[in-house]
Amino acid sequence: MGYKNWIFPFILATLGDVLAEGRFCDLPRIENGRIAPYYYSFESYYFPMKKDQKLSYSCLAGYTTESGRQDGKINCTMRGWTPAPKCYKKCSKPTLDNGVFSDMKMSYKIWESLRYSCNSGYQTPGGGRDKTIQCLQNGWSAQTQCIETSETCSAPELLHGHYHTAQRVFNLNEKLKYECDDGYHTTGGNTMEEPQCHPQGWSLIPKCTKLGCSSLSPVEYGGVYPRKESYEEGNMVQFYCLEGYSLKGSELIQCYYFGWYPEPPVCEERRNKCPPPPQPPNTKLLTNLRTYRHGDTLRLECEHPFQIAGDEEIRCENGRWTSPPKCIDMGRAANTDSHHSFETDERCSSPPAVKNSFIFNNIGPLLTSYTTGSVVEYRCQPFHLMKGPNTIHCVQGNWTTPPICLEPCLVDEENAGNYNIEMKWHLEEELYFLHGNIIEFVCKPGYILPPSIRESQLLVQCNHGELTYPMCILKDPNANCGSPPSIKNGGVVGSLTTDYAQGSSIEYSCHEYHFLQGSRKVSCSMGQWTTPPICIEPCTLSAEEMANNNLDLRWSFDNRPYFLHGEFVEFRCKAYHFSSPSSSPSDFRVRCQNGQLLYPLCIRRRG
Repeated sequence: MGYKNWIFPFILATLGDVLAEGRFCDLPRIENGRIAPYYYSFESYYFPMKKDQKLSYSCLAGYTTESGRQDGKINCTMRGWTPAPKCYKKCSKPTLDNGVFSDMKMSYKIWESLRYSCNSGYQTPGGGRDKTIQCLQNGWSAQTQCIETSETCSAPELLHGHYHTAQRVFNLNEKLKYECDDGYHTTGGNTMEEPQCHPQGWSLIPKCTKLGCSSLSPVEYGGVYPRKESYEEGNMVQFYCLEGYSLKGSELIQCYYFGWYPEPPVCEERRNKCPPPPQPPNTKLLTNLRTYRHGDTLRLECEHPFQIAGDEEIRCENGRWTSPPKCIDMGRAANTDSHHSFETDERCSSPPAVKNSFIFNNIGPLLTSYTTGSVVEYRCQPFHLMKGPNTIHCVQGNWTTPPICLEPCLVDEENAGNYNIEMKWHLEEELYFLHGNIIEFVCKPGYILPPSIRESQLLVQCNHGELTYPMCILKDPNANCGSPPSIKNGGVVGSLTTDYAQGSSIEYSCHEYHFLQGSRKVSCSMGQWTTPPICIEPCTLSAEEMANNNLDLRWSFDNRPYFLHGEFVEFRCKAYHFSSPSSSPSDFRVRCQNGQLLYPLCIRRRG
């Protein structure tokens, strides 16, 4: 009796401590979804979470929440996370022959329905004219199919199997028995089937297929969805690339009896910066010279009396400009024949010399005399920007105006240091900049711009080979801090200002899947910010490297787009291969380090 008297209050007291703490929700494990990476890195700090705390999560590309959105929010309650975080695969519109769909949408969220109707002379597998299918967790509830109505059925060509009869045309209700070869199965999943002839065709189409297509590894810099161990014939997989990368190859591939078709695509890094824009002959001088990046557009105009032929706008795409238009003299084009009567025998002397250029001639040596109508092409020395048309024409003894090669700017780091400034970005390690390019500078640590100089003067434009540097002055040790330093693959949480009081602090966060190393918070101390954190890139599996090294993944759950810095991935040798003599078992458990994975090597077994 005494035992019962004290154990119950003890349980209540213990339970009271837990409830008083109010922590009910552990780290959620979301299939095909993610929360912010720092939650995984500092799980013991954030979890379990307290009641009424909220958490945002994102679904991977190709998946949505139940409401059809890419992002969702969950709330911590006494019963755990509500609603349960889930990511559902989208359903792509299926193919349909001899029928039409009820709407024009190309993808559908979970539980959405799609209705289709068969053309005259065709019907659904159930014998009707119309049918409705629904997007479920594993795809569409049924296959879209419109079958021709007939009084007889013909036995189709059967690959990887054989029929038990030589008969090839069957009346209604007759049966056809067939059997598949080893390693193949019927449409019903068996080795043998006996479909029956119906008005809409065979009850099961005689067909022998492989047991399924093998699983796919993630595309470099991208992902494959859905990720499964194997795929049945007819399954389709859609590829997605990360921001900053473009898809090379087909976005959709399908599982056929002979394997995947077409070949899986790759994701190539998109070049973000374009060279100076092209300037075709007789276009107006492009005065808006600057650095152009992916997506920038530029409008071209022709000089009088030329008219533009083609699209007026050119666009920077993946590091290249789209094809520029031409400027055509419509009057000259219409009266070409009449101009021949006015031609004279006057000749032009040697082409004029242009500083920092050379004459491009792949025909023969330069001449001392040229006939009317001759054309000479100039090209500028490296890093020099051409101003004006790149060709000149001999017209009745005189050359048309030649181009000018504008000199580049060389950033002299020693000279910039005398102004107490340095380049903001060293990512491309450029020292030469074309005329018109803008170089962004910042004051060296401990220095600031004087009040009389605007912040915009740190953006310096290259002008005919000359740079005008702004001067930064020594900062007052008790002065406030300016804008916090930028970090690669991350940024400041919340809004920014240009002035922070002594002792102020701000917080950084990394882009998704990047690992934050260092202090998340930095403080303003004696006019300078303390050292900001580093955002370390994740690792992506390379299907090419795995194939070259004869590797497979050891665990299916490792078939995912990213591995955070510090995470492990385990490999194993492909069939009939073994590890090299110099390797050890630990070499096959590889850790992601600064975005890099060191792949072990497997050698083909002899004999």
